Amino acid sequence: MKKSLITTTFCLTLITFSSFIKAAPVLIDFDDVIGSRIDITNRYAGLGVTLNAIDNPFPLSGAFPAPDILPVTLGGVSTWTEGFASALSPPQVAVSSPFAGEPDYGDGGILISFAFDVNSVSLVGVDNGTNSGTDDESVTLTAYDASGNKIGQIYSTTNLPSTLGYDQTSASIALPGIRYVAFNYTDSNFGFYSIDNLEFVATPIPEPNMIFLLSAGLIALVGFRRKFGRIYA
Repeated sequence: MKKSLITTTFCLTLITFSSFIKAAPVLIDFDDVIGSRIDITNRYAGLGVTLNAIDNPFPLSGAFPAPDILPVTLGGVSTWTEGFASALSPPQVAVSSPFAGEPDYGDGGILISFAFDVNSVSLVGVDNGTNSGTDDESVTLTAYDASGNKIGQIYSTTNLPSTLGYDQTSASIALPGIRYVAFNYTDSNFGFYSIDNLEFVATPIPEPNMIFLLSAGLIALVGFRRKFGRIYA
């Protein structure tokens, strides 16, 4: 009887750990929007994503000095088509909207907020100001958990091939429990950055029917244990 209980428990455990809903990657390329300087702060809330402007002072070099706690949001995020040739997937990119102390589009960073935990986030940072060959530009992604505490950071200087004179820097970060990602750039000259092809993968969740099955199985095991415990007592 003891061996049977162990076998049943082991099988239920295998079922549980193998029965998670695997989330498919979600891609937002902003090309569903028509027009430039259109507010998209909450446009993708139905996908669990909101976008806000955050501070991004420059000139800077190296990894962006992101704070250890969630940065303060200062405004919204808009589309930008004037520099559509710089987009990885034309015509749209997303830029920070003007906020207090920063009257220009694209001169701030962008905070990407999720309504749920995600395991990975990738995007392409785009230099909409073009590259004259004399500036030093890179992308920093900083991940924060649901409490707003920094849990990781990556610094990317990987520029994608471009014949248009625009820097297109790919960056990705993968960690368990990501709830926010701050996009920042460092620039030794003129700052005007956007993001394109934002992609994320949500944290897998157990299937509801498997939760029910596991619960029922555990209740049954407890019942069998009590019954046979009385018999052999």
